[in-house]
Amino acid sequence: MAHSPSPRPSSSPPAHADPLPGELRPVDAPPTGAVKRAGRLLRRPPVVGSHRWGTAAIAEMAIALVLCWVLGVFRPFQMPQGGSVSLEMLPIFFIAARRGLVPATVVGFLYGMMQIFVPLTPPFIYHPLQAALDYPLAFAAVGLAGIVPVVGWRSLAAAVALGSGARLVCHFLSGLIFFASYAPQWEWPWLYALTYNLLFLLPEAVITAVCLWPLLKAYDAARPGTGRRTRASRGAA
Repeated sequence: MAHSPSPRPSSSPPAHADPLPGELRPVDAPPTGAVKRAGRLLRRPPVVGSHRWGTAAIAEMAIALVLCWVLGVFRPFQMPQGGSVSLEMLPIFFIAARRGLVPATVVGFLYGMMQIFVPLTPPFIYHPLQAALDYPLAFAAVGLAGIVPVVGWRSLAAAVALGSGARLVCHFLSGLIFFASYAPQWEWPWLYALTYNLLFLLPEAVITAVCLWPLLKAYDAARPGTGRRTRASRGAA
C-alpha cells in the first residue's frame, strides 16, 4: 500500500512567534493613509518659492512696509497710553491676502521694529518687554491673517478678524502686565486692558476691512495673472 508523503515542515517561524535572542522583530508597514499624507507633504513646494519671495513679492513687501510707516502717522483718534485708529494694518493685510502667512508676518515684524527705532511719531515705551509686545510682536501677529485665503467678503472678514484678534492678544498682555495700575478702582485690571485696546482696535479693524476689499479688486484688475491665493491654490502657495 502506497504511503502519502508526509508534509515537509516549514522553515519559517510562526507569524506571532517571539523573536530569538539577538533577532529583530519585523516592523509592520505604515497604514496607507499615513503614506498618502507623507507623499502629499513631500510633493508640496518649499516655503521659499517664487510666489512668496520672488522679485514681485519682495517689491510688494517693501512698498507695503513703507506704506505702513506713512499711514501710521495719520491718526484721527489717539489713546492716552498708546494705541490709535489708523490704516497702518492695511498693507499687512494686503500682503497676507496676496502672499500668505510668512511674508505678512515679516512685514508686520519689520514695521513694529521701525516704530521703535525709526519712528515718525514718538512710540509709547515703558519697558523693553512692553515695547516688544506692543510693536514687533503685535504687528507680526497681524500676519496670521495670511492663513485665510481671501476669496470673498466672508473670508476677508475672517482674515481681518484673525489678524486683529492676534494683535489684540499682544496688546492685552502688555496692558495687563504693565498698565494695570491705570485701571480704576472699580474695574478689574484684565477688563480694563481688554476694553482699552478694543476701543481703538475694533474701529481700526472695521475701517481696514472696508478699505481692503476694493484695494484687492483694483490691484487684481491692474495686474492680471498675479491675483490672490484661492482655496484651490492654497496648497501650492
